Amino acid sequence: MVLGARGFFGRHAVALLRADGIAAVPVGHDQADVEDRSALRSLVHANDVLLDTVGPFQRRTHALLDVALERQADLVDLSDSASYARSISERSADIAAQGIAVLTGCSAVSAVVATLVRASDVGDPVRVDAWLAPASRDTANVATARSFLASIRSSAMRACEFSPVRGMAVESALSVQLPAIWPGLRDAAFWVDPHTLGAGPLLGLAARSDRARRALDALVPVGVRLARLAGTRTGVFAVRVEGSAGIARWVLSAPRGSYLLALGPATIAVRRLAAGDREPRGLVPADRQVTPDALLAYLDRHGIAVTRDQPSL
Repeated sequence: MVLGARGFFGRHAVALLRADGIAAVPVGHDQADVEDRSALRSLVHANDVLLDTVGPFQRRTHALLDVALERQADLVDLSDSASYARSISERSADIAAQGIAVLTGCSAVSAVVATLVRASDVGDPVRVDAWLAPASRDTANVATARSFLASIRSSAMRACEFSPVRGMAVESALSVQLPAIWPGLRDAAFWVDPHTLGAGPLLGLAARSDRARRALDALVPVGVRLARLAGTRTGVFAVRVEGSAGIARWVLSAPRGSYLLALGPATIAVRRLAAGDREPRGLVPADRQVTPDALLAYLDRHGIAVTRDQPSL
């Protein structure tokens, strides 16, 4: 069951799952509000697999999680929100007690980065940086834009030294989910380039002023339309992993369709759960939500190029 199926990512998730023979059931907002427990109870049944694509997750409660626990349904979501990841981690005992699988952050920001960290062979990670330059002409939508706007923490930009991308600091689930796996990790930073002409100065202003942030939030629908006109279809995702045994650098890119990266971990996980592979259970760590081999095979199948520098000291 794909919640938010009429949104950008929900619509593509349904198509990807159906192409692989999974009987994905689309659920739009008019069928069930993810904050309406009564409506959700009428839809969700035991052993269902739920894919939650309804953002922005910064504004979400645990209504869907509560119903999943009641019905003993597995739950996968595309959240990139630090606050949501933190609140879900506080429910880990409830999740384990019910024996369901919950995969939060099962998207590019947490699951892809964590999988690449695990595959980097650099010893114990001490710092992780991820840069995103999205294909804004394809992916710009109101929920994603509001999530991005709410998460900006600084107008300072940081350039990636091994890929032509730079971005501003954005609070993300990386800062919550990665240290939970690797306690020695000193920093897990996420940098986003809006990849739209003229957007940088406005977003920098929002980082410095709550009043400007509120004003831009009201103008998000207009900004989305402009991004779809002035943005690009090329997407880049770069990850640098510094560890005790060296540094690994990854670049994932595509001239078209790079947004499918965000759906890779979730659709892989949903296929596995729907096929009856019920392990692991509980709140699944971001680095265990998908295997490196499965992720790389998915990226290759969808035309997303992967380049990697060997670990270097």
